[in-house]
Amino acid sequence: MGAVAIYVIDKRKNLINRILRVSNYPNLMNEENKRDSIINKIKVWINYNNLNLEVKEFLILIFILSSLLFLTGLFFGFGLLFSTFLLIAGIFLFFIFVNIRKKRSNIRKENQLEQFLLDLIGYLYGNPNILNCIQKTIEDAEYPLRREFEIVLNDTRKGLLLNEALRNMIIRNSSPLIETVLIGFIAANDKGVDLIEFLKDQVEYIREKRNMERYIKILSSGPKYTSYLITLIPIISIIVIILINKDIMEILFTGIGILTLVYILLSNIVGFFIINRIINYYGGNKVIK
Repeated sequence: MGAVAIYVIDKRKNLINRILRVSNYPNLMNEENKRDSIINKIKVWINYNNLNLEVKEFLILIFILSSLLFLTGLFFGFGLLFSTFLLIAGIFLFFIFVNIRKKRSNIRKENQLEQFLLDLIGYLYGNPNILNCIQKTIEDAEYPLRREFEIVLNDTRKGLLLNEALRNMIIRNSSPLIETVLIGFIAANDKGVDLIEFLKDQVEYIREKRNMERYIKILSSGPKYTSYLITLIPIISIIVIILINKDIMEILFTGIGILTLVYILLSNIVGFFIINRIINYYGGNKVIK
C-alpha cells in the first residue's frame, strides 16, 4: 500500500511539473514550491537524525508503521478509539527512538573527534595540503565520524569548496561540539591561521569540555536516580493494590481500566524523558541551520 501511495504521488508530481512548464499561473508555482520546501525539510530532518533513508523510503516506513499499529488495535478488538490511541503512541515512541539513536551517534562522533584531530595534526606537519591530510586521516578513522568526512571529500570532488563541504557537514549533524570545531576550522582556513596550532587548541577544548561533562554528570546523578524512583512509584503502587485486592484485575481489563493503564504508562514515560532531558541537556541552538 505504501509503494502504491508513493507511485501515485510521483505520477501526480510529474503531471504538475508538465502543467507548470506550459502554464504561467503563479498559484501553481507557489504550490509546487511549497511542496518542494516540505520535502526538503523532511530530507534535512532525516539527515539531521542520521537516518540512512531517502524521503520516499522514510514516508513508506511511517505509513507501514502507522497502518500496522492501527490494524493491530482493530484486529484484537480494542475499538477505534484505542486503535487511534495506539497509533499515536507508536509514532511518538518511534520519534523518541530516533532521538535516542541520534544522541548515541553524536556521542560516538564526539568521542572519535579528538583522535581524528590528533591524527590530522600529525599529517599536517608533513603535508600542508588539507584535503590530502583529511584523506589520509579518514583511512584510520572509525565510523560514524569517518562517514561524515568521506561525504565531505566526495562533495569537494563534485566541485564544492572545502569550507562549503564542512558547512554541509555542520547542517547534517546536531552535535554542538562538531559545530563549534568546524566553524572555527572554517574561519581559520579563511583567515590563513596556522591550522596546526588551531587544531591543538581545539583538542584542548574537547578535553576540557569532556572533563566538565563528567563533573556535571556526577552532580546530576542524584536527580537522575530520583527520576527512576518517581517512575517506579506508580508501578509499585499498582502491584501492591493487585496483591491486596485481586478483584481489581477485572476492573483494570475493562475499557476504562485499559485506558487508565495506558494513560499511567504514557504519563510515566513522558515524565521520565522530560526529567532526563532537563538533567542531560548539554547543547544550545545551532548557529548554522
